[in-house]
Amino acid sequence: MTNVNTAKTVPKGSRTQLLVFRALLIAGALLLIGGGVWYVAITGIVGIKKWDFGKYGLGPTVMAAVGGAILLFDLAAFFFLPWFSEASMKLKHDLKRDKYRYILILPGLLVVFIFSYIPMYGVILAFKDFKIKNGIMFSQWCGLENFSRFFGRSVAGDVIWNTLFIGVTQLLITFPVPIILALLLNELRSKKFRGLIQSTIYLPHFVSWVIMYSLLFALFSITGGVVNKMLLSMGLQQINLLSDPDMFYGMLYGTSIWKEAGWGTIIYMAAIAGVDEEMHEAAYLDGANRFQRCIYITLPSIAFVVTTMLILNVGSVMGANFDQIMNLRTASTQTTVAQVIDTYVYDMGVEKGQYDFATAIGLFQQGVNCVLLFLSNFVVKKMSGEGFF
Repeated sequence: MTNVNTAKTVPKGSRTQLLVFRALLIAGALLLIGGGVWYVAITGIVGIKKWDFGKYGLGPTVMAAVGGAILLFDLAAFFFLPWFSEASMKLKHDLKRDKYRYILILPGLLVVFIFSYIPMYGVILAFKDFKIKNGIMFSQWCGLENFSRFFGRSVAGDVIWNTLFIGVTQLLITFPVPIILALLLNELRSKKFRGLIQSTIYLPHFVSWVIMYSLLFALFSITGGVVNKMLLSMGLQQINLLSDPDMFYGMLYGTSIWKEAGWGTIIYMAAIAGVDEEMHEAAYLDGANRFQRCIYITLPSIAFVVTTMLILNVGSVMGANFDQIMNLRTASTQTTVAQVIDTYVYDMGVEKGQYDFATAIGLFQQGVNCVLLFLSNFVVKKMSGEGFF
């Protein structure tokens, strides 16, 4: 008896075509990335001060352009040349079958590419002595001088510390609140009452931070705030909530919870809705009360959602809420406890026009956020076995 191999094998010609396609794809990508790295790193970060595009920038630009041309030619050949028809048949079939889905996805991809990826070209401002008349391309390189200027200033330590302190404490205080709220809402038996509560706690999310500050000013202003007027009429001491640096953090955490905690419950409520009810019924028959079912069934069932949100929040620790702090800070707090990296970038870039300096600070901030994102994912994956990626 002879064994018949029924496994599907890829024809030799098809394998050759795929190898050629992949080789061209890798070559084009390497040339494109290599040209970009050469342009930014070698000609910029090393610190060539007398910038001459024809001497220093033309080579890497041509290299990147050749890589991009190879990529475009390779993709066009893969779809249109008869030599690749056998290898591209399956992909063409999938594109034809799901063409309307891809058409729906295309606008979103274009928006992300245009507004998120193309502006990344401006990152090279961090390594340039930017002059508006020369533009980004033809401004002279200055190496790491913008970073040295920032870390050489006495304010740098305070700004970084304020950002880390606010980011970490806000994460510890505000992150558990939506989870607790979602668990409590899930225990409400009346669907009408639950819907009313949900609608009520969602509404503050749609109130802008400008309106939020106006409400706080109307309530706690020393000169005409309603709360301080009431305290003064009762012979009690007024609360200087808006201008006292010692009360700034409490105001920050309180307004964050009031405004965003209800909105944050949406994701957790959706995850809780997917928990198998048979598990709750089995636990009820075993004598578990509602609190025990919540702790030992509901929470473990939504653990992946919780860890995903935790990783994303840790990844933005260095990016304190700019809108919130920018609107809540006052003259007495903006140079002390309310001065974080985002507001400092705004002050340097928008108000003082130091675009290169502000870009360097922002690049440092995003670099730290990226490291924190991967580090938090690694730690959570080691502890719980589940990570974001």
